[in-house]
Amino acid sequence: MYKMREGGRNMRKKIVAGIVVLGLLSSAVLNGCSGGEGPEQAAQTESGNPEKPYDGTTLTVLGFSAVTCSAMEEKLPEFTEKTGIQVEFEQLSNDELKNKIAVSMAAGGSDVDAFYFQPFQDLGAYQANGWVEPLDEYFQDDEDFDVEDFLDIPVEQGTRDDGKLYAVPVFDEHYVLYYNKDYFQEAGIEKVPETYEELIETAKKLTDPDKNRYGISMRGDGFASVLTWITVARAYGADYFKDGVCDLTSPEAKKAIEVYQELLKYSPPGYLSKGWSETSDDFAQGIAAMRIDCDTQYTYATDPESSLVADSVGFAVVPKGDVKASGSESGWSLAMSAGSKNKGAAWEFIRWASGKEMDVYAAAQGNFSARESTWENEEVLKTYPEDLVEAVLAVSDPEISDGGTLPDLQYASEARTIVGEALSLAWQGEDYEDALKAASEELQKLYDEQYQ
Repeated sequence: MYKMREGGRNMRKKIVAGIVVLGLLSSAVLNGCSGGEGPEQAAQTESGNPEKPYDGTTLTVLGFSAVTCSAMEEKLPEFTEKTGIQVEFEQLSNDELKNKIAVSMAAGGSDVDAFYFQPFQDLGAYQANGWVEPLDEYFQDDEDFDVEDFLDIPVEQGTRDDGKLYAVPVFDEHYVLYYNKDYFQEAGIEKVPETYEELIETAKKLTDPDKNRYGISMRGDGFASVLTWITVARAYGADYFKDGVCDLTSPEAKKAIEVYQELLKYSPPGYLSKGWSETSDDFAQGIAAMRIDCDTQYTYATDPESSLVADSVGFAVVPKGDVKASGSESGWSLAMSAGSKNKGAAWEFIRWASGKEMDVYAAAQGNFSARESTWENEEVLKTYPEDLVEAVLAVSDPEISDGGTLPDLQYASEARTIVGEALSLAWQGEDYEDALKAASEELQKLYDEQYQ
């Protein structure tokens, strides 16, 4: 059974200090009563009803297209009935969501109360700009919010250098190997690749352009590919930083690029513009026999309404490189707008939407939980494909799940763009070494500005 990482190898001392005070918190089930009151909450308690202190409040919440949001939206009437809080929820595409958050927050953020976002990519900038509310004061006296139940890396990604939690995890994802069992059987392949060398050979064997069939579909868009490339790179011993030094031109990093280039040879045409959705389509439509990507996308492959290969899908742990297998980890979280005029009610929504009861409900519909208790729930595990559960639990091991998909920098999204531009040259077959050297220097500058 899944075990929570002991402290998290990348967890800063300040984060540990900030989290220790939360050790006595327990189950997260909405009971209609207010949790602990932060500095803004007492002033907002105006309804006169102690059972529903925020009765009549209307919140604006921004979300994205994912199971965690659709499951939450289904349950909103129950939340309103218990709390009296109305929620105007807007579900957007990822790009639309990010743009709307930026526009709202730049204008003060008073028109948005809470929003879903990717803290591993954007929290550093959001916190530096004063866009997000620190949440510790809201839940430190809240007996119904169990912060210790959340998995370590999502908590790390939601915490900044001041030791405060700004983002509450709602789902967690790892990178796994998808493969088409029927294609393997047709080709006489009895063994799922366990190393990248085996993966390349298997992809080559399964590629037949005359049948519009390719061995694997890998992200080839520069920006999108950063997250999958780092998964390969860590398997060969490379990373964004080692002991505070960035060297994307190291032999290990170059080896990972060469391996990735080989895999792209056996990817469907047009890979230079492909991200997660396009590679997902390639696999679901039977064009690609394999892909390495997020476990949270599995329903696109297994749902007959979206997939032509729904009955043929298998899952396995990501392959090993020269050093190990690596299943980089990332996810989505909920944050409160620092400019919200309804912070007490906003916290009630966040604690409910990320609570254990809602988490189990969403997980049963395919959401990948960021809570340890949900991964220990046998009834929930039965709703997933058995080999997917085995792969997820395996890649959750600290020896494999070795950190987020982006560097722990204030401007992680900028870092992703920098690295993505260099990788884009590599995927195009251009000379990329100077670009990687320049990218290393730019990331080093971002690191030094933040930590020195």
